Amino acid sequence: MTSNQTIKHYPLSAPQLDFWFDQILHPDVPLYNIGGYVRIEGPIDPSLFEKALNQVIQENDALRIILHAGESLPTQTFAENVCIKRDFHDFSEKENAHESALKWMQQEFVKPFQLYDGLLFQFPLCKVSNNCYYWLMKYHHLIVDGWAISLIVQRVAAAYNALVTGQTREPQYYSYQDFIQNDQAYLESEKFVKAKHYWQEKYREVPEPLMVRRYAAQFQGKTIPSQRATLRLNRPFYNQLIDFASKNKVSTFHVILGALYCYFVRTCHREDLSIGLFTLNRNSAAFKKTSGMFTKANPAWFRFGTDLSFVELMEKIRKELQRDYRYQRLPYREINRQVGQHSHQPLFNLTLSYGKHDFDTYFNGKPARAIYFTKNFEQNALALFIDEFHQQDDVNIYFDYNLGFFDGDEIPNLG
Repeated sequence: MTSNQTIKHYPLSAPQLDFWFDQILHPDVPLYNIGGYVRIEGPIDPSLFEKALNQVIQENDALRIILHAGESLPTQTFAENVCIKRDFHDFSEKENAHESALKWMQQEFVKPFQLYDGLLFQFPLCKVSNNCYYWLMKYHHLIVDGWAISLIVQRVAAAYNALVTGQTREPQYYSYQDFIQNDQAYLESEKFVKAKHYWQEKYREVPEPLMVRRYAAQFQGKTIPSQRATLRLNRPFYNQLIDFASKNKVSTFHVILGALYCYFVRTCHREDLSIGLFTLNRNSAAFKKTSGMFTKANPAWFRFGTDLSFVELMEKIRKELQRDYRYQRLPYREINRQVGQHSHQPLFNLTLSYGKHDFDTYFNGKPARAIYFTKNFEQNALALFIDEFHQQDDVNIYFDYNLGFFDGDEIPNLG
């Protein structure tokens, strides 16, 4: 890598700071490594792939973020003229090429980043056969979210295809610096003050914890690891959920939340569900085209009892989220600060991330598929990830469960 750093230092955005505070509590742990790999079903020219990567890195300044340790809070600069060198690994001569490549990528993925003074992504390309390549996408969550990763995949594919065919591609420049400035303006606005009041009123009382940490003692103060269970929904069934939501004038997300509500109020014998929902947090067309870290956790608290029909429940959930989303920009740490004046209890220990991202793409006419890795250090009791990445594929629901709350025999019952 060669790089000349710009002089100007920027503050971290509110979504970045939420994650940074969490990360520094667990140094040397890949708490916020994010990404996975793209499987490309065709030949790839490593030299052209390297060139495509560098074009996209130059056009997306979030990929050039360098963090710097400050006196109290970190700052960030945007490196100029970043040029990564080819990171190519050939597994094609090995007896179990696919298994060897996947094992190597998983091992690389869980290695912690050096948080300061270096790039916060890695892009190795792995050959497993003449007609199959894996592109490992490893990022720190401080520079991208799931939506940004899908943008980068689409842009790398477009850049590569243009290079292969000799066509001219129009560069797409959307700067994360614009969001940082927008975010700072929000923090000084009347909307910020109103949002603080909204969340303070909503959480004058706080929900009882959904799950209890029963097995933490065995880890003796170390960062507690997590494990993953997977539930696959076949596409025809998932399409039925989409149709059901449409007929009832709600979203698929509301259907899923309704199902989770029914499950937990019955199995936990309670009248409510508290859950952290990760929102896109991109409030303009330009921001939806900008690579970077935007997503944030919103605490949702549904207190609807057990007497509603499922359709009534979904409608209640929709209306409750509509109210919350008007004030969703308030940083989660700020919500915690407001609530912390009268309670030190967390607002949730169950989270849901609904990744409806567009990964349908081609490299020189050959299809590609995106698969996410887990870093095995989920700190909430239970985190659900719904990956709807390809329109025709089945949909995976991942259950990442913290071993301080669950042992390995309990989660398969959830899936």
